[in-house]
Amino acid sequence: MAWGNIAKCAWSDKFRQPSADELRSGLPKPLQLIFDDARRHFDDMPQISEVLVWQGVPWRWTFVLLGPASAEPRALAYLIPDPSRVQVCVPLTHEQIERLNLKRMKKSIRDGVVFARNVNGVWWPTWDVPTKTALDEVLELVGLKHAMIVGAESPAAVGA
Repeated sequence: MAWGNIAKCAWSDKFRQPSADELRSGLPKPLQLIFDDARRHFDDMPQISEVLVWQGVPWRWTFVLLGPASAEPRALAYLIPDPSRVQVCVPLTHEQIERLNLKRMKKSIRDGVVFARNVNGVWWPTWDVPTKTALDEVLELVGLKHAMIVGAESPAAVGA
């Protein structure tokens, strides 16, 4: 088979923006449910908008979840629909990490934050979310960050 005849998966095709349904259909069935749960959760959060953006390698087509622009110039989170795994990244500043009660968080979340790559003062913890439980743990952190950004309530109260 010639290289030109190999169809690219929607997630990898830089030159054609896929639909959410195309990205979803590229995932295995169990991950489709996780993907749906994540998008539904983000959609239910107030003042959050979702944009599908080409992020280059390795994230390719990724859902960028944006909070209120006046409160936070960076993305709230990233939902990466890699056909082999669904991932969520929650970028955090040093100030945000200091406000989190890491001792009370699940070990997987705490370790993800502590050992995350730091680029220019922003930590980029990223988790694979193969199960509903793993997704819920990460979404708890997203909720804490969201509360910090919109000032809905004290993150210490949310994380307690």
